[in-house]
Amino acid sequence: MKICILEDEEGQARQLTEFFHTYQRENPDFSCVLEVYDRAYKLLDAYSQDTDLALLDIRVPDMLGIEAARRIRQMDEKVMIIFVTNLAQYAIDGYSVNAFDYILKPLNYVSFSNKLQRALRALSYRESGLMLDLKTREGQRRIPADSLTYIEVSAHDLYLHTSTETIRQWGTLSKYEELLRGAHFARCSTCYLVNLKYVTGIQKGQVLVGDAALTISRTRRKEFLQALAQYKGGSL
Repeated sequence: MKICILEDEEGQARQLTEFFHTYQRENPDFSCVLEVYDRAYKLLDAYSQDTDLALLDIRVPDMLGIEAARRIRQMDEKVMIIFVTNLAQYAIDGYSVNAFDYILKPLNYVSFSNKLQRALRALSYRESGLMLDLKTREGQRRIPADSLTYIEVSAHDLYLHTSTETIRQWGTLSKYEELLRGAHFARCSTCYLVNLKYVTGIQKGQVLVGDAALTISRTRRKEFLQALAQYKGGSL
């Protein structure tokens, strides 16, 4: 696993590095390569899409960690982001960049270990590798299930939404729910099947998925929020 750390304070960076090494000794199945940066521009210049996890200090001298995260998101939709901060209110902004969690300073190994364990569990859920074979009016297509943000049923037609297009499809939502079982999808209502990877927030009875705000029905609310919490690693 490749992990990037953005932390301008040398002592804090050293402590985070030691925490990862301690976790590695306690969990022999876990291995990682660490890249540590003290400035955001250095991280952004060197960033590559094979990064699995990024720990970003909220406040570094040359750029706010939130802004660095936004620029990383423009390059990489998949990397998991965790903020490191001594101000919990900054973590609220994490929804805008689909941050997984935040770690509060002063750093504590037990808290760090628990959050890392949840993050690793969530990462293991995310790579389903499932492909979907679709029949459309234009012909047959094959797309990765992970590219779907959500599926919508309307007037007996299905609409498969990705970040770049909407594909009209025949079939039932129940059929796709079964096909995508175990691939981090969950129903928020009778009309929507949501890819939990792309959830950016919950607001006033709606789930935010990219630019869409989808209604969470009362009957599905508890089950959906439980599925989302499990996917996020219990951090909600």
